[in-house]
Amino acid sequence: MAEKGFLLVADITGYTMFLTSSELEHAQGVLDALFKSILAEIQAPIVLSNFQGDAALAYLPDARLPQPQFPLDAIERIYCSFANTLAAMRLNTTCTCNACRNMDKLDLKFFLHHGAYVMQTLAGRNELQGPEVIRLHRLMKNSVIKATGIKAYALITAQAADAMALPEFFAKTIPHVEPSEEFGDTACFVYDLAPVFARWRAARRIVVEKSEPQAFEPIECDLPVPPAVAWTYVTDVAKKVRWQQGIDAMRMTGLSAGRVALGSTQHCAHGKDQIVHDIVDWRPFDYVTYHIHTPFGTVVRETAEFTPLESGGTHLSIRCARPESANPLAQAMVRMTMPLIKGKLVRERRASKEVLLRVVAEDLEGNGVTMDG
Repeated sequence: MAEKGFLLVADITGYTMFLTSSELEHAQGVLDALFKSILAEIQAPIVLSNFQGDAALAYLPDARLPQPQFPLDAIERIYCSFANTLAAMRLNTTCTCNACRNMDKLDLKFFLHHGAYVMQTLAGRNELQGPEVIRLHRLMKNSVIKATGIKAYALITAQAADAMALPEFFAKTIPHVEPSEEFGDTACFVYDLAPVFARWRAARRIVVEKSEPQAFEPIECDLPVPPAVAWTYVTDVAKKVRWQQGIDAMRMTGLSAGRVALGSTQHCAHGKDQIVHDIVDWRPFDYVTYHIHTPFGTVVRETAEFTPLESGGTHLSIRCARPESANPLAQAMVRMTMPLIKGKLVRERRASKEVLLRVVAEDLEGNGVTMDG
């Protein structure tokens, strides 16, 4: 039976030239490391279909889409894993063989489409089939680099862009059209990934370590969903408001071209009061850190960390540091008054944990989804 969803190809640029102009043994070692960096990030709810030489084909059914911006977050995460692996090999090698010299010619590009497909079993393997799958593969032979000069890119069809419903984001990308005898013109958007990796490398890590003093007991629980899905229950306000206790409403501001990102802010309404959570570190789907605004200009660092479990689920740890400020007097005052409200906050956090577990279980039951898909 046909399904609808996102179809994704991750394709290594320069693969053939690298393989044919380098010593095979060294070249294979480099490519193995790069393929592993890609495979490590193609995780549920994305499903790997197969490898096709220098490209990985994957898909994401609409029914399993955690949030509209998820395909972009996933592409960026895969690219940063690949680019970081490649950069580390370049830095650490002292070898002068052709393979090591030619690593600079390698990069990664993506092709994202949305449409109908069917799964067909061939020789014991499940293969994606259908006209839209063919269209996706035809897009791999394109004029993007010639037209734009961009080597590391995501070519996203208008159908995929429409399915994500992020017009502000795609207004900042490069419109592109790819002609085809079979499918006519396919309208697309070109998204440059090199700046994404540059920002990822330059960003300062801000976390609440397990070993540092904390304001109160952390939330620790195992969720029966993969990290990318668990992530949305914390970062998507429509989901978070369902389980977070002690609040009446929640909204987001400071979106980056329609996407929640570093610099975005959660506003949590408590009656007439609002608690503001600024996102100061954003690492989908590993961790997110907030600065929660507290009295006298102090902030509380809160980190939500997502650790994959062997079962396919996620261990969620939400930790809060003690109030902080550049003003020692303000910091001391707020830390002294924290015990007055600590009991109430601990009760709300414990209740939030129980509601979160129940909400996730209800969602799984309602969607008919199990951990094995």
